[in-house]
Amino acid sequence: MADLNIFHYISGKSVLHDMDGRIKLICMILFTVAVGIADRTIELTLINAILVITLIGSGLPIKKLFTEIRYFLFLIAIIIIIHSYTIPGTPIANFPIHGLTWEGVKSGLIFSWRLVLVLIISIVLVGTTSLTQFKSVIEWFLRPVPFIREARVATMFGLTFVLLPLVFDEIAEMLDAQKARCMRGRKNPIKRIKFLLFPLFPQIFLRADEMALAMESRCYSEVRTKTVFTAKINDWLLLVFSGIIFVLVVF
Repeated sequence: MADLNIFHYISGKSVLHDMDGRIKLICMILFTVAVGIADRTIELTLINAILVITLIGSGLPIKKLFTEIRYFLFLIAIIIIIHSYTIPGTPIANFPIHGLTWEGVKSGLIFSWRLVLVLIISIVLVGTTSLTQFKSVIEWFLRPVPFIREARVATMFGLTFVLLPLVFDEIAEMLDAQKARCMRGRKNPIKRIKFLLFPLFPQIFLRADEMALAMESRCYSEVRTKTVFTAKINDWLLLVFSGIIFVLVVF
């Protein structure tokens, strides 16, 4: 089996696990917007410290999760390179590659920092919220919206969060299989990507078909019992705290 757990729900008994899903989602949205708005290092450092404390308090396997974030380093490197070349400013002297600017490197690092923070927010939300609760929360928020079938939309969100971990599981299994066949030693990155993506897409579509057939065989229906939510005092305190951080960053 694959070892990737970065987008999996991990059961536990932390405060975040017991938190009302509605309040948790609102808090995570506030932090995500705050990360996107923050443009100073002190603001990002404050949010970073809060998220690290939150991640520690969630009871998730921190070391393993941060190890798995290395799969996003390639995307981060591309972001830094693009910003370094496209943002005008002071050129970096005595550097083998011409065209890079200090302002571009700084902008790329800030943007990558934001990306990592958003990734941590997603890890905390998905890792501490069961799929059933997450679907119920989406359905609860969409219920007052007219002309929208909230149960169908919530099911689509739920299937997305089901399929995404399966994709990472398939990638990990294929990488292990290639490693066992001594294919990880190929120096040509194009061929390595080719041997990974070509068998990956058929597996993804096959998993999607299996999920659809499983739902049909179990007579899936949008008509089901509505979930009753109960917010506790800790939930409201966390919401107020998230709102304060949001206001501090915005104003």
